[in-house]
Amino acid sequence: MTTLGAEWIDEHRLMAYGSKSEFSSMVPLFKEEHLGSDHDSLIMKYIVFESHSLFTEVQESGEKNVQSHSHAYRSLLRAAIQENSQENDDNKKLVALYELIWSFCEVIFVEHLPGGCVLPYLQELMVWHFPQADAMLSVLVGQEVPNQHPMYWDCIITLLFQGRVTETVMLLKAGSDGEIFIPLLEEMPLLQNFSGNSLSDFKISWSLWQDNCKALKDTLELEPEICQDIMGLLCGELDIFIKYKSLAHTWYHLLTSYLLYTAPTLSITSLNTYAKDMVEIFSPNLTALDQILLSVIEFDAHNVITQCVAHFENSWWLVAHLADILHHAGQLDSTFLGYGCSLREYVLLRYASELVFCDELWGLGIDYFKACSTFGKAHLELAIPRIPLKNQRKALRLWSACNKHGLEDLGAGVCRVMSSNLRQNEQLGLALIWSLRAKDYTTVTNISEQLLDKYIETGGFTHLDFLEQLGPTKLCSNRLMFLGKYRELHSLVRAGERKKAADLLVSLVQSNLGPVRFQITLLYDALPLIGASPSDTALSSEKTETLLKALEDMQIQGHVKGDDAQKVSSIRLTLVDNLCSSFLKEPW
Repeated sequence: MTTLGAEWIDEHRLMAYGSKSEFSSMVPLFKEEHLGSDHDSLIMKYIVFESHSLFTEVQESGEKNVQSHSHAYRSLLRAAIQENSQENDDNKKLVALYELIWSFCEVIFVEHLPGGCVLPYLQELMVWHFPQADAMLSVLVGQEVPNQHPMYWDCIITLLFQGRVTETVMLLKAGSDGEIFIPLLEEMPLLQNFSGNSLSDFKISWSLWQDNCKALKDTLELEPEICQDIMGLLCGELDIFIKYKSLAHTWYHLLTSYLLYTAPTLSITSLNTYAKDMVEIFSPNLTALDQILLSVIEFDAHNVITQCVAHFENSWWLVAHLADILHHAGQLDSTFLGYGCSLREYVLLRYASELVFCDELWGLGIDYFKACSTFGKAHLELAIPRIPLKNQRKALRLWSACNKHGLEDLGAGVCRVMSSNLRQNEQLGLALIWSLRAKDYTTVTNISEQLLDKYIETGGFTHLDFLEQLGPTKLCSNRLMFLGKYRELHSLVRAGERKKAADLLVSLVQSNLGPVRFQITLLYDALPLIGASPSDTALSSEKTETLLKALEDMQIQGHVKGDDAQKVSSIRLTLVDNLCSSFLKEPW
């Protein structure tokens, strides 16, 4: 049994190799199926947060800029791998797998291919996802005699498989056996570098170049055997590609390499035929990834999504965002399926449900639900009441999100829950604020009365500074308005504004805004406004008479309890004394 080793080529790419560093036996990086996402991992949190803003941009733009948005998603995945170099290898492999699938879908479904030619885009994918050529090249560059190294020819074949002519020529110049190929490769027309006027011009140039390769192969006796194989590769001989298929690692890498030397201008519509041939050559046993990529090449976007759903059991990030971008690109059928909505909406609902019950990600989930026109609102109505309200900050964010998305009833429900929880914890001031946000004026009145009762018991208010900022909101409840005015009365007394305080006190007694049981307390607060001498009093005879009349009415109506008798007697005596003093002081 062969023992495999592995090492990082750079901070975001992994290379596996045999125990004797046989680079030619490198194994494919992406073979694991049924991989799932863990939102506790740094790399997935990075992707989830960053992709949310892209998703909202896509919803706002609709069918505009789909290509640039797809590029942004792909760049995000690559950046996530690069910027989370310390992340668990399995998580990085999962993201790299996402990026590969996304890139294939982007090339086939989203890109505007010049002339329909797909090869330059596939080449770029192979270079990124199969870095073994870079690894071998870096080893050879450090050698004094590169052509004597065991991996020299494997590196040249791998570079040619990826169409990397410049690096191949550099290596060939280090030895003598391959000098014959240097001028051929330097003259090789490459589609991405072609400066001709049309695709037909490139076809002519490329055909002439390969005819020259074939002519040289027929006339020259090439030694060693590897040189014959390289010439056969340049001539596009299938047997040579089969012989060295292990250096390609996968059928889709071999497909790209074969097209490079046989049909570089192949239209995307003809890609499927070549792909099936390469699959048969490479391996009859298809992995989950193989099936997904074949569905991409077959232009079956629906099957791509359903297969991704099946093989990424615990993760909905890829299928949700991929289905959405394919939908906006006009590639995913929006017909309702058996479960009552489109495939795009189905996977978005699943992804949103995954987010909305996560402590850190619930706010993002709401935006994904809102993007679902059929069942999004219904899911939100079920989900929001089930989101744990662990603290005021979270509740405030949830309330704001509900209002932002036109879900005022749900937002009011959040406020009522918070108000109830805070009342149970005796945090009446905060409970009052949440009831005001809910516009639950019955509860506002009840809490206001609780605060007044608490004042009767303790003789003071706490945490009611917010009342000064309410403005017209206080008008929503008589009790709240009374509470605000009563607190204002105390502020005036503390500030020494005794005349203003007296006016406000009499106004409150006459208004009957407060509960009847609080009237005794209110009248008792008049005592500090009566000074030690007639010249020091803030209550005129007229105001004093008003307060005496109110006290008399309370006694007549039976609102004075036995416990208040002493307090009532003290109030009456003080008010009568003040009335007599006022008569003597005031002019007739």
